Amino acid sequence: MTRVPVHPFLVALSVVLTSYAAIPGASHPSELLRASGVAVAVAAALFLAFGAVYRDRHKAALVVSLLLVVLVAVDSFYPLVENLAIAGWHPGRRRYVLSITYALLVAFGIALYARRQPLAGVTAFANLVSVVALYPVVMLAYAHAPTVLAGAHAAAARLPITATTTAKPDIYYVVLDRYAGEETLRKYGVQNDLTEYLGTRGFFVARESRANYIKTVLSIASSLNLDYLDDLARGRSDSSDFMPIYDHLASHRVGAFLRSQGYRYEHLGSWYWPTRTNRQATRNVNYYDAIPRPVMRHLDSIMFAPVQHALASPWVDSRRQNWVRVRRQVDDVLRIAGEPGPKFVFLHMLVPHPPNVFDRDGSYLSLDEESRRPWRENYGNQVLAADAMLKRLVDGILRTSSLPPVILLQGDEGPYPQGTESDTYDWRQASLEHLRERSAILNAYYLPGVDPHALDSHLSPVNSFRVVFNTYFGTDLPRMPDRTFGHISDLRPYAFFDITEKVAGDRIERHR
Repeated sequence: MTRVPVHPFLVALSVVLTSYAAIPGASHPSELLRASGVAVAVAAALFLAFGAVYRDRHKAALVVSLLLVVLVAVDSFYPLVENLAIAGWHPGRRRYVLSITYALLVAFGIALYARRQPLAGVTAFANLVSVVALYPVVMLAYAHAPTVLAGAHAAAARLPITATTTAKPDIYYVVLDRYAGEETLRKYGVQNDLTEYLGTRGFFVARESRANYIKTVLSIASSLNLDYLDDLARGRSDSSDFMPIYDHLASHRVGAFLRSQGYRYEHLGSWYWPTRTNRQATRNVNYYDAIPRPVMRHLDSIMFAPVQHALASPWVDSRRQNWVRVRRQVDDVLRIAGEPGPKFVFLHMLVPHPPNVFDRDGSYLSLDEESRRPWRENYGNQVLAADAMLKRLVDGILRTSSLPPVILLQGDEGPYPQGTESDTYDWRQASLEHLRERSAILNAYYLPGVDPHALDSHLSPVNSFRVVFNTYFGTDLPRMPDRTFGHISDLRPYAFFDITEKVAGDRIERHR
């Protein structure tokens, strides 16, 4: 049995399971199961194809395993040579790396075809190596399986929400991922007029607002549950398992309350699976979900780039997919706005979040074009593209709505400053400048009948729906202190520490 070439299938499984094993909860078990099935099917198709060429299963298996290993290895290796320069020549450019890699693979394939000696011994060795490589990945994944597969966790304490009025405006909650506050935008050289535009449309912009947490899932889970995550984090300070947070977000209080008030819940998610769909939603709207995300990550590898470029299809290119998805989301919300209410519309837009696929005029930005520009310029261009889409969205909602709607536009976090992107980055070591960039956000409210002067510039997302529910449903939810929390790292997402005073300086919010 050790001479049966099973190593291509083991390598394929290892490729899709590695990211999950490193960070439990990075993908849902159902998504991992689908990704594993796709990986095995791809390995089988390649095995059959090369088997027809070589007419030797051992040679075919060796080529398939090599291709899968190179697919991952080149991405890991590339950052080491990307900026290499020799006398003005840059050998680390993609075209050189790809040309050399393809040439080596072709040379290996030809040499293997010409080889006459049997490879059964090589197959046995490759099987053993692939089992040894896969074993720790499977064991680490299995160690977290009871928590993940249970799918239920101790719920955070939740105060009941009781409505005393029957006003039912349509409510739109638009989350713009990593849309920074004005101070950060000025620092990045972004000259935009969104705040002024929103003012002319009757919005209140909380100019001093900061995210309550500096990570997407923490921030949105807090906002949609109208509370901080202290109870959820209790006893988990050393845990790296995101599943309790994801469960908390999946059963958020805003959706439950509005459904109880007769609202239809329209959920327009991103590719990010915690917000991709919501089990409380009346209707989930999403696109391009046939290919599991763990597989898409590898389709985005450097080795696959020429194929992506040739196909120019969002089905195999997550950059182009995000460009198409965000524009379709705007179109779909405008379509939904014309439907009868009452309705709650949640929209998670992955702009100006990377990848940087929008040029300043909204046109598609290729990877080559992006790489020739500073990252702050790319970020700023996505902000300008997002602004244009937001203006179209707001004008369309206000024009189409039969009754004045409630609209919340919020960033969930600011951009990642360079050097802070790693999952292991310890935010306790972050500079004040970096913490301010990460925490300052766009936060704007369209609240018909509410005097903007009654709101304050430090209003943070944890209080957004408290204000909405108190205003339009007669609830009596107390104002929470507007606080901002960091977390030690993405490997310890529940280890919170308060950075409110640090990032606010002498502008401490009035409500403690």
